[in-house]
Amino acid sequence: MKKIKWLIFVLTIFYIYFSGCVAAEKKPVKETASGFFLTGNRKHDRIPFKFRSNLIIIPIQINGSDTLNFILDTGVANTIITDPTALDKTKLDLKRKMMIEGLGDGKMISGHTAIGNSLSMQHMQVNQHNMLVLDEPITSLSGYAGIPIHGIIGYEIFNSFVVTLDFARKEMLLSVPAKYKYSAKNGDKLPIQIENTKPYLATDATISGKNYKDLRLMIDTGAGNALLIDHTAQNQISLPAFVIEPREGLGLNGAVRGSLGRIDGIKLGSNELTNVLTSFPDSIAYGLKIEDRNNRQGSIGCDMLRRFKITFNYPEKYVIFKPIKSRLKEGFEYNMSGLDILAVGEKLDAYFIDHVKENSPGEKAGLRKGDQIMFIDGASVKEMNINDVYQLMKKGDGKALDIMVTRDKKTFFAMIKLQRII
Repeated sequence: MKKIKWLIFVLTIFYIYFSGCVAAEKKPVKETASGFFLTGNRKHDRIPFKFRSNLIIIPIQINGSDTLNFILDTGVANTIITDPTALDKTKLDLKRKMMIEGLGDGKMISGHTAIGNSLSMQHMQVNQHNMLVLDEPITSLSGYAGIPIHGIIGYEIFNSFVVTLDFARKEMLLSVPAKYKYSAKNGDKLPIQIENTKPYLATDATISGKNYKDLRLMIDTGAGNALLIDHTAQNQISLPAFVIEPREGLGLNGAVRGSLGRIDGIKLGSNELTNVLTSFPDSIAYGLKIEDRNNRQGSIGCDMLRRFKITFNYPEKYVIFKPIKSRLKEGFEYNMSGLDILAVGEKLDAYFIDHVKENSPGEKAGLRKGDQIMFIDGASVKEMNINDVYQLMKKGDGKALDIMVTRDKKTFFAMIKLQRII
């Protein structure tokens, strides 16, 4: 789970390499409509989304394709196809080849700009749309989300509509900006800044007993964690007294290291969230490759955002937070088993242990990397999605999980006593 949080986070830097190049590839075309719009002169459109591994996944069709799964990411400026095998390449007008640098210490990733595409999502549509198509699929996205992932989209939608994300109903409401009116009953209205296509919010937080005013945080729907704080010397933010070093996150081209701890609290409008699980990246690669690092202190991810109904109004430069009362009371929890799970197979409904943390409850129970999980507490995992599996692994300090796995065609039973490590 930790891997995908970092992988989505680092995709937010793609616009540096992509935005200008796509613009350069545009040709004069005769369009039936300019930009993103709602068909049939609609003023609103409700679109269901899936929520897996704390990521918002929306249904997209490109050039008349079958429905594809796209991550909705405020940190991505342009449409990115992460699984090129999902599209008919004969329908793509591929142009300039690009080498893309991500976080980490590995090799660069190659892709091509594709111009003049049609893209639709229910009653939303755009014609003559340009996007980046990676040459090789990022298969780990699907494995860690537990659902096939074909691409990522963000700013183009948020900049075209007033976007409301209803996490309780798992619905996205798109509204034509001119027809949207704010009402106090919608929640707390907070100003944001849009810079380099990203939304930034200034808010207060308390870390290790010290109050920090107007921390500049990006609202990042493409990050699965709750909160990320950059504790570098420039920001003069100290690490909490107790942190752990979880498994290295996965950047686009290698490892991204960091610490995990808890801050005292953070305010979002009139709501204060306490004892928040927070990531503190310390990789040199992270520092060198985040272009606006000196102007931001971190980001708010979906494990925090999912506790609200949120409306983004880019044209008017504000965001609305309306708390979901039952979720606001939930604590921020980390995996208590020490197991990282990977979904595999054509339907991504087979769950394998991808990593076992040293000295964790999972290791003490005798579980190993490569074990296939069959049953948890007597329930078949075939009936679960990956969210269900991870929720069971957070059900409480000292709670027991009975797990049946297969290994080398043999069946093994294990009892895990969950332990809160942070």
